Amino acid sequence: MRAGAVIGDLIFFSRIAAAAEAAGSELVRVDAPAQLPAELDLVLVDWSARRSDWVDTLRSRRARRVVLFGSHTDLSAHADARSAGLGPMWARSRLIAHLPTLMADDPDSNH
Repeated sequence: MRAGAVIGDLIFFSRIAAAAEAAGSELVRVDAPAQLPAELDLVLVDWSARRSDWVDTLRSRRARRVVLFGSHTDLSAHADARSAGLGPMWARSRLIAHLPTLMADDPDSNH
């Protein structure tokens, strides 16, 4: 599996990287969606750091699955994710709990 993570928090990224390594997945970290490589299976996006140009950029990417994540208390981020129609908006804790499955190349799972 090829995955990309749009995240600035390197400590949190290390948890994502550990799950990718355990699953044998290829993972790249970038600071903005425009820096993502083409043809990814999974894109994880720290939606709490979103900028106005991210929605269009993410829509133009060819990824089987996009998962936005952030604080469970950031209601504005959750509303923005719904209105953008990009994918689910998960709390960081939920992302961590589901990382093994996500990295195991299961794009049809609905968690």
